[in-house]
Amino acid sequence: MTAHNNSSTLSRQILEQLVLETEIAKQFLQVLNDECAALMAFSSPEPLRELAQKKWQIGQQLEASYKVRMQLVQSRFPVSDTQNSLSAVIDKLDPQQQGDLAKQWNNYNELVSQAKSLNESNAIMIHSYLKYNQDALDSLNRAAGVQHTYDDKGMRKPVSTGKPLASA
Repeated sequence: MTAHNNSSTLSRQILEQLVLETEIAKQFLQVLNDECAALMAFSSPEPLRELAQKKWQIGQQLEASYKVRMQLVQSRFPVSDTQNSLSAVIDKLDPQQQGDLAKQWNNYNELVSQAKSLNESNAIMIHSYLKYNQDALDSLNRAAGVQHTYDDKGMRKPVSTGKPLASA
């Protein structure tokens, strides 16, 4: 009976931790949605800076919460059982996959999947904006006769040769 009580206690602790992580993941997803809206209506880089700071802070919270969860899991299961995923541990704690722990784990994973997809989409938009701006800058520099620009590390790089914007 003690093993069952220990498993039940551990299940409850992991569930509580997953509930906390899920709430943090919801905050992260909201910031990503805000970032997407800011990118779509781009008027100034300032909101993006603020959102990047929020993303970093929430990411730190998620990482800390993950570490607490993994400490809970590793207190009962060997590290080798927990390296790949919490799914294997949930299979042991809730073999029928019908309890609150399994449901919460699935909910958490859905949020994380949405956040990953949205973050990748936002990154593509940011990359596109940067490329567009760099191409525009290169064109203007060529038109002005400037023979260099700077890369993302602040180093000079040669301007691509091409046709002038206009001829006199």
